[in-house]
Amino acid sequence: MMQRETALALIGVGFVLLLLLVGVALHISTPPSQPASQPEPTPKATPTVTAAFPPTQTASPVSPPVIVTPSLSPPATGTPAMPTVAAVPKGDTTVPTISPPLPSTPLPQLPSQSHLPPAKPSVAVEPETEALRWAKALVNTYRPQWRLGLTKSVDPRMGSESYAVFVEPNNKVTVEAKTRAGWLYGLLDLAEKLQWREPLPTQKLWIPALAERGLVVESPDWLAKPPRSQQALQSLLRERLKELAWWRFNTLVLKCDGREPTLDSVLSVLNRLGPEFNVKVVVWASVISPSVQKWVGQGGQILATSYYPHDSSIIAVSEPERAVQFVELGRTVALKTKFVAPYVPAFVDQIKRHRDKLVLLLRLDEGYRDVFWFDPAWAHQLVRAVRDAGVGGLWLYVRSVPSTWAITAFAQAIKSPESDGETLWKMRWAKQGQQADKWLAVFREASRILPELLWLGVATEPQYGASLKSFFSARPIDSSWGFTVLSVPETLKLSKKPDKRATLTADEIARRLEQRAQTIWELMAQLPEPSASDWKVAKRLTLLNSWLGQFYANKIDAAIAWGRFEMGDSGSGQDCVFHLAKSVRAWEQIVAIANSIYPQNNQWAIKLVELRRELEETRDLVAGSMP
Repeated sequence: MMQRETALALIGVGFVLLLLLVGVALHISTPPSQPASQPEPTPKATPTVTAAFPPTQTASPVSPPVIVTPSLSPPATGTPAMPTVAAVPKGDTTVPTISPPLPSTPLPQLPSQSHLPPAKPSVAVEPETEALRWAKALVNTYRPQWRLGLTKSVDPRMGSESYAVFVEPNNKVTVEAKTRAGWLYGLLDLAEKLQWREPLPTQKLWIPALAERGLVVESPDWLAKPPRSQQALQSLLRERLKELAWWRFNTLVLKCDGREPTLDSVLSVLNRLGPEFNVKVVVWASVISPSVQKWVGQGGQILATSYYPHDSSIIAVSEPERAVQFVELGRTVALKTKFVAPYVPAFVDQIKRHRDKLVLLLRLDEGYRDVFWFDPAWAHQLVRAVRDAGVGGLWLYVRSVPSTWAITAFAQAIKSPESDGETLWKMRWAKQGQQADKWLAVFREASRILPELLWLGVATEPQYGASLKSFFSARPIDSSWGFTVLSVPETLKLSKKPDKRATLTADEIARRLEQRAQTIWELMAQLPEPSASDWKVAKRLTLLNSWLGQFYANKIDAAIAWGRFEMGDSGSGQDCVFHLAKSVRAWEQIVAIANSIYPQNNQWAIKLVELRRELEETRDLVAGSMP
């Protein structure tokens, strides 16, 4: 009996000890409770910073209310059915076309833990710069109740320009970055989304797709005719740097003569203010003047069109062979590339070493000068191609008008390269009551006309016209771009249509251009007259592009007919005159539009005289050959 009681007692003691051990384990594993933190006071806005979005470039002939906001008042008419947009010929799969929309990409989520030791990023201790105060003021314009925090990042994925944004409860928003550039871009990203009333993700990580993101500014007014006072000059250049930061360009390429009297003072201001807005300056001068040599001596970079021995220089070339040669030597090269397709030139694959030393200098000049271009889909496609090729970056040389439209298309591609390019504009313009689908289709078709004119190879600046003879000496785009364009003589030699789906004959180019023009006119008939000045100019220039397409469609038909006439087909002579007369009527429409935008003695008006003379001479030649 006593043994049984002893056993029960031991069991009871063991159970008590087990309960004590469990309690101790639970106590150890539970962290001590933290006292409730007091709410942080809302910081006061800095009174010395003007909360205003950067204005448009003074060189632009239009003035959108915000640099990324081409605005249009809601139309008074309803939304008619959407007509069919111009398509490429059947079976043509490799010729550049409109990219199908990409699937929506979710915003990147930051991991809750990294492989680094758990540690909360420390609050930024660096003094706030002028640029950061400006960016904060933009955010506070829409969310004055927010408590903005800037913290140092420990995320190994983030570089010097990357940022992460955390939107937390109780109006607390944190921008995490490793440098001031990242904080600046993060704040500007918040400001843009707030401006457009777009939803904010709770977490977002942004890593730039391109290291070099440059914009060429050619002989700006602030260099040729700067303000008289140094203070006014600083204020003007500060606004230009704000624009670049807003667009996420980190390089300003100043194209100038090099002998401007004010070049020294302008470069001094840019050199001092540029780092504030994460902008470096590269001088592209026609003459290596004492001012340019002084700039190089101070550590500044230049873009040289010939070999320059200083290591800080960047060599500008047009020939792929020279680009490969200099890159293989470790020199930084800017390859001047015409914008004929949203691809990287094929020769880039030949560069095996130092590919990051190559920068593509995309030229929207020459064939784009004084005409309209806004094609977000192509802009996004090209930025992705540059990123995937592993080259150093992309510089833009824009001479289309209004220039802000083309710049903004590429800026949004730089900010969000994985999107399809048009979705953002559809959402934003729809909020303003615009018929976004139709406007985007109109702009897309008008913009695609320009590279197709360059494919023909009849002129360096085909927007200013071409003679009938030029179609017989033309050198179309080479096949290294992945497709082939046949000239008029090559088309005439064909006994049947080419089997290759990546080959376009001259008459197929004509039909593409004609179809794009027809699509623009059909859509324009359904759209209301815009009220904003920048949209008015864009609409008129879009119509100018459409008549350019119609002019070249008629001119190609005339050239093919003339070729057959010279080969002995007498009936084709009258066909040539017929199509040539249609091309002159199309050019008269171009002149009427150009005269409403440019001075009366513009290049289109001057060219009309030559085209009319050509028509009369051709008519006489055909008539003289008749029996």
